[in-house]
Amino acid sequence: MATLFDKLPTLLVLGVLVGIFVALGRHVKSGRLKLWTAAWGLIFGHFFVDLFAGPDGSLPASLGLISDGFLALSALFFIASLTAFWENGKLTVGMLVLTGVPVMVYASAVDYGITLRPLYIVCLMIMFFGPPVYVTLYRRLTAEAVGWMPLAIAAGVISILRAWRNDFDFGFLAILTVGFVLPGFLYWRRYQRWSPGVITSAGGFLLWGLVFPIGAFMDWRWPSLHINPELWNTPKLFVAFGMILTLLEDKSEFLEWASEREGKLNRQLQRFAGITSRLLTGVQVNSLCQEIAESIAETSTFQRAIIVLSSEGRGLTLAGHAGFEPQVVHQIERRCARIWTVDHIAAACGLGARLGQNSLLLKASDADKFGPVPSSQQFDPNPYWEHGNVVLVPLQSGGGTYVGVVALDDPRDVAAVSAEEMSKIELLAGDLAVTIDNTALHRQLVRSEKLAAIGQLVAGVAHELNNPLASIVGYSELLTDEIEAGPPRQKLDKMIREAQRMRRIIENLLRFARQNSLEKKSANIQVLLQDVLALRDYHIHGHQVAIEVHVEPGLPQVALDEDQFKQILINLLNNSIDAMEGMRSKRIRVEALRRGDRVVMSFDDSGPGFANTNRVFDPFYTTKPVGKGTGLGLSICYGIVKEHGGDIQATNLDPHGARVTLELPAYSAVSAEVATAD
Repeated sequence: MATLFDKLPTLLVLGVLVGIFVALGRHVKSGRLKLWTAAWGLIFGHFFVDLFAGPDGSLPASLGLISDGFLALSALFFIASLTAFWENGKLTVGMLVLTGVPVMVYASAVDYGITLRPLYIVCLMIMFFGPPVYVTLYRRLTAEAVGWMPLAIAAGVISILRAWRNDFDFGFLAILTVGFVLPGFLYWRRYQRWSPGVITSAGGFLLWGLVFPIGAFMDWRWPSLHINPELWNTPKLFVAFGMILTLLEDKSEFLEWASEREGKLNRQLQRFAGITSRLLTGVQVNSLCQEIAESIAETSTFQRAIIVLSSEGRGLTLAGHAGFEPQVVHQIERRCARIWTVDHIAAACGLGARLGQNSLLLKASDADKFGPVPSSQQFDPNPYWEHGNVVLVPLQSGGGTYVGVVALDDPRDVAAVSAEEMSKIELLAGDLAVTIDNTALHRQLVRSEKLAAIGQLVAGVAHELNNPLASIVGYSELLTDEIEAGPPRQKLDKMIREAQRMRRIIENLLRFARQNSLEKKSANIQVLLQDVLALRDYHIHGHQVAIEVHVEPGLPQVALDEDQFKQILINLLNNSIDAMEGMRSKRIRVEALRRGDRVVMSFDDSGPGFANTNRVFDPFYTTKPVGKGTGLGLSICYGIVKEHGGDIQATNLDPHGARVTLELPAYSAVSAEVATAD
């Protein structure tokens, strides 16, 4: 009865501890905690069986097997929970089976008094030599493994030698010693912090393991010395309380991290919401891109961010940047102006792997193809990020056209490069793309309204102007028959020329305002271009202009009105020739290629460029000398292209020159649309 009351307090404490671990398991989903709970359950079973020990402390063989087996298995569960592959369920179960079966066989042989030496030696070899081999096969050799493997191998060699001399108890003592000392080493390696929980558990395991050899030594050296058994149980309680403290420390650290992350997320959302509200008010996009890039670099895991937007045509401009050195910024600006185009954005996005809903991870090997500007920061080997990687968030219009891109790199935390981290940046990028798209639509709407207003004005007064002008021209020509050559006749001829010029202007105005029915048919752009160049060949050579033509082989035909399209080509050709007047080097490059279901034609010249690309297509806007142009040519081209379902854009080239780009739907695309409509 006295023995029962001596052991009962420890048994009750262990029962409470097991209950605590079970309760914690409901709130902390961790495979490690499950193994700890199982191990403490085995410890509880070990002490419960010991309640049935006799006055001399001995147990029947069957109960002794349960007591010794539970104790040894608990050590294996502790080790399994702290190994490098504890999260891999199959590997963990494999190691438990590999060591657990020989442990139970060894305990059975000892408790039942079997003296078969080969049995003990085989079990010891599997228990002490099996785990090093197992770990080496399934995990690369680490400093941690190099630390514990010699201990296990040395204990195994000594135990085998003692077993050869029929000292089988020594082997079981070595199993328990190594089984509880090793978790102390692994515990520190797993957590590596000087916290009360870690120090208590790691130190408790070391003391727990040393209890067995110290107890055996004292029994051998001072057999009559009586020590309270509860003293030997103290390290177990240290380990248990230390584990609970460790879990609470982890929970506290997680809550602190979650609070910090929540605060950071709130700050990010506030910054992004402020920018979004200003974007939606119609503010100039370029004025906010720098702030957007800085906000992303400050509030996200990425230290570097650039925002590149498409300019008029297919070119790009650097609109905002953060985290880049000045020389790198200059390099990016130069590449945007001379090398990178919207086509590069489309190609890069096609190579990237999906990261978030609208973000892509471009590997370093693919990013190299676009002449990137990588940082000097290096990263340790990891599954999330490598040096030279770039995250792309494309900016697309409602029609799917690329209008820019947000590029990010140099993450502070490589593990944070995830869909969750990108979600807020994607929302901001989406608002930016919508604003860019709305700005372009607004600009087109204003231009269309301006053209429509002028068309209505022209339609109302053109005929009224034609009647008196016809009288002026007619009477002036009659007067030429009555006035002989001389100064009065020269003045009259000049008046007639100016009146005829006025008539041509009115004809252009009528052509601009008139809504003609298009006579579309399949046409070969290359043939039409050659016809126009042949028509203007004398004019081209007379002005010493070098013409370079590149037409993509197999270019699809386009559904268009040939006469009106020739008018566009002549206008663009004449504008380029006039712009280069007085320059030494005069070059015009005409290129036609296919892009998706569109045919794109560009006219590049080596002239000074446009004074204002936003007003190029405005009626009566011209930079030519007085009497040289009316300012209606490009406006008429704009109207014709729009009637054909295409688009026309004007941009300046770096360092000088101008480009006008035509985009028209290919004949197959037009046919498909007509078939769908039918």
